[in-house]
Amino acid sequence: MSGWFDTDWSKVFAPQMSIPEVLVRGTLGYLGVVILLRIVPRRAAGRISLSDLLVVTIIAGVVRNPLVGSSDSVLDGFLIIAVVLLWSFALDWLSYRVEWVHRLLHPNSVVVVRNGRVQDENLAGELMTREQLKAQLRQHGISNLAEVAEARIESDGKVSVIARRTASSQHKTTRHS
Repeated sequence: MSGWFDTDWSKVFAPQMSIPEVLVRGTLGYLGVVILLRIVPRRAAGRISLSDLLVVTIIAGVVRNPLVGSSDSVLDGFLIIAVVLLWSFALDWLSYRVEWVHRLLHPNSVVVVRNGRVQDENLAGELMTREQLKAQLRQHGISNLAEVAEARIESDGKVSVIARRTASSQHKTTRHS
């Protein structure tokens, strides 16, 4: 009886790629996606961090030929995943300790509203419409642009908002002895 229970276990567990090939394929795959995602405007990355998106994308793509070639080995897949996770950790570690790496991987935030006025050029550079900006401001409890001292698109694509201080809000924050 052949068919379902016939398995070539050597194809499943025996590595079919050399260690250098695993390192090169995993490294090129990871760094290629880092570079591509660095070019894309930040708001496209959405609510998850760039590193998280990158790891998920590469792990999901590990069954594809560019990363594993013609290999059917589970071990080769795990080795590629290990290389991707190693690069993810290494770049996070370097980004924390080396300023130029941090600047390369985490661009500066972009001001999109200053003193209630939309910075249209910056907004266009981030491929965000005024309607999308207003939706982000509403999520922060802001209903009117005049209420915004500053709003920025951060390096992770999220919008951070600093509301203007009003006389009533300043009065609420004063201490009573």
